[in-house]
Amino acid sequence: MNLKTRMNDVMNGPSRSPVKGSRIFAGAMAAWFIFIAVDFLLHAVILAGWWKATESYWLPPAELFRMIPIGYASFAIYCVVLTWLFVRIRGDSRTLVSAVKFGAAAGLVFGAVLILANYSVFRLPVSSLLVWPAFFLIESMCACAVASLVLDSERPWRRVGLAFGVALLLLIIGVVLQNPVSYTHLRAH
Repeated sequence: MNLKTRMNDVMNGPSRSPVKGSRIFAGAMAAWFIFIAVDFLLHAVILAGWWKATESYWLPPAELFRMIPIGYASFAIYCVVLTWLFVRIRGDSRTLVSAVKFGAAAGLVFGAVLILANYSVFRLPVSSLLVWPAFFLIESMCACAVASLVLDSERPWRRVGLAFGVALLLLIIGVVLQNPVSYTHLRAH
């Protein structure tokens, strides 16, 4: 397939047959990998100062760490529903651009609903009313875009593997950025 055809497919969407459940599962799995990696980058690196400044609102760090699997399970459920809804609502008009827009809309709606519900019953910082929906929007855009790239691939499981590799790379970058190393001691030798 040449570049012009690929660009046309990205912008206008290729002609497609109905999406099977295994492709939805593959798309959701890839979306979940990216969602987790982006979530880690956003919260552990970009929002690290915000978490520190608002730490009086949160569980102790050890308990937060212990609860991570529950959060990641909720991300998996969300990514399955997001991918399934994207396929059902967009039908044959799925493109990368429509996936980003759909992910943004879903992320904004779900992020706002979740934080408003939590804010109404838990002591949360006022800033969370803006921070959580904004970052959920970014995570959802990335997840839905990756899901769309898997859904229409000739080899969806290869794309899932690629998404896993990209997510792993993002996690490594996040750990490096989260734990800067001082190289001044190396210059002394």
